[in-house]
This record gives sequence, structure tokens and C-alpha cells, in this order.
Amino acid sequence: MKALVYRQKNTLDNFQIKLEEVPEPALNENDVLVSVKAFAVNPGDTWFRRTQDPKGGYRILGYDFGGVIQKTGEKVKGFAIGDRVYGVGDSARQGSYAESVAVDYRSIAKIPPTAPFDHVAAAPIVTMTAWESLFRDHDKLPEGVKNVLVLGAAGGVGTMAVQLLKARTDVQVIATASRDESVEWLQQFNPDVIIDHSQDIPGQLREHGISAIDFVYAVNGLKEAMAWLPQIIRPYGHLSIIEVDTGVDLWQFLGKSISIHLEYVFSKSTFDHKIESHGKILEEVISLVGAKKVKSPVKTVLKGLTEQNIFLAHSMLEQGHTIGKIVIELEENH
Repeated sequence: MKALVYRQKNTLDNFQIKLEEVPEPALNENDVLVSVKAFAVNPGDTWFRRTQDPKGGYRILGYDFGGVIQKTGEKVKGFAIGDRVYGVGDSARQGSYAESVAVDYRSIAKIPPTAPFDHVAAAPIVTMTAWESLFRDHDKLPEGVKNVLVLGAAGGVGTMAVQLLKARTDVQVIATASRDESVEWLQQFNPDVIIDHSQDIPGQLREHGISAIDFVYAVNGLKEAMAWLPQIIRPYGHLSIIEVDTGVDLWQFLGKSISIHLEYVFSKSTFDHKIESHGKILEEVISLVGAKKVKSPVKTVLKGLTEQNIFLAHSMLEQGHTIGKIVIELEENH
């Protein structure tokens, strides 16, 4: 099969993801082999490419996808060859920047015949990241949370966080964005309040009658937010973080005794912990899409499994101003 692979960690200036012919992945007993029709490109992919040398000669990145099942392992239940699916891969295995990907059947879900592959491929990783950051492994917000501030809400994870909060809870949702195009993008997802994170956040919150925040979801911009964040989070509040290498001193929150939540979307697959919950979450999100309560976070679609497209996608992500999700489509949706 054809796949986009790299053989040593690399920078944009020395970009080394190349289109190569590689063996089709072997199946474990719980796996399905999916013919990839579209896959998303995530900020985490650029981190892996910059910092992680491959084990075993080469690495295929990409951990969410939409496609059609080609083969099934002997212990697969509820899925058959020809099923249209979307799902989450495993960071310890080869990914979906390829014509085919092997994944555990417990981390996929079926999609309707009319669902465009580019739309569904944008959703799995950002859905899992946002869901587990907010609802943890209990599928609900912590007790007593009445409002949530999503910091850096215009990207893929932030977009999905706003939607999940609006669809599954009755809390007040405050989203931050600074550019006009980011605000315009967010407005379609109906957060209760949009504020500019480049300006006086505490002042803007007071203008909206908000004296304190129960739960802060720091999707992006935590380091810069530390100038005001300890002020606005309430005592015994919650801070959920997905950024890495921020260099932030979290002891600044000690006086307020807050709970700090870290989220790594591959924790369940790494430790074989409640993997089936991924499939169930994806099933619920598809039902929310059908009920018109959630929209795909796709913003940019690039057509073709090419070196040029993957370089463009990684370049856009490393600029740090991406709105929504970037998806690469292998062929026409059908």
C-alpha cells in the first residue's frame, strides 16, 4: 500500500515525510483493516514528527480517519466487511496517513451512508480529547460546575469542546478567540459568550456578569493566560490541560486548591483501559450529528495522498493559528 512515512525526526526546514510503498498492516484478533478514505492532521502529529525517531525503520502518523472495513480479526464483534466507519488509532502503531490502517474495533463506530468521509475524519481525536478533558471517564462534568471557559476555542479541540458542552450540559459556555475569522467560526457553534483572549479577560468577564470560573479548559495559550488565570478560577475549581512543554508553574494555583486534569488521548489504548468507551463516545457523537446538535469541525480539505499536501498541513499547524480541522481526502466521498 502507499503511505506517507518518515524515517527520522525532522523539522519543517528539513521536512522528511515521503510517499512510499510499504506492507499492509497485519491484523490482531481484535482489529479491523480499514480502507482509508480521509484522515485528519493534528497538532500532535507535528510534535511526533519533530521529536520522535521511529522504531522499526519508519513511522506512519495519523490517528483519526473515515473509511470502509476491508478485513476483520477473528474476535471482532458488531462490524463486517464493507461497513463505513470512523475511529481513533493507537500511537504505538502505524497510523492513517495511508491507504489502509489497522485499528482495534472497540475504538471505531459506524457512520450513516450519507456521511461524508472528510467530515467524519475530522472528528475522532478532537472528540475524544475534548470529551475526556471535560467529562473524564465518568461522562459528565465534575459536581458543582456551572460555567466553563474554553481557552483557545477556535481550533478543532476547542470547537468540539464548545459543541459537546452545549449538546450534553446546561452550563454557561465561555469561548475565547482573538481574530475576526476565529470569532466568526465560533459563532456557528453558539457559545454563550465569546471573549478576546488578547485583551483584559477578567474585565470582559465582569462585563458579562461573571465573577469567577468553575472550570477552565486550556486548549491553547495556557502560558500567556497565567497572567490572569489564577485570578478568575474559583477556589476548588478545575483546570484541564492538553498542552505539553508549556513551562508553566502550576503551584500558582495552590492557594485556591484547584483540581488539575491532564489529558492524553491515547491513555486508554496504551494501558488497555476501557477502550470500548471510545467506540461508545463516537456512536453518541454520530447520533448528536444526526440530531443536528453537533457539526463536524472540518475547515480545510486537501485532496490527495501527496507529499505536498502533508507538508502544507503540517506547515499550517505549526503556525499556530489554525481554525477548525485539516483533513486530507484520498478519493471522492461515496
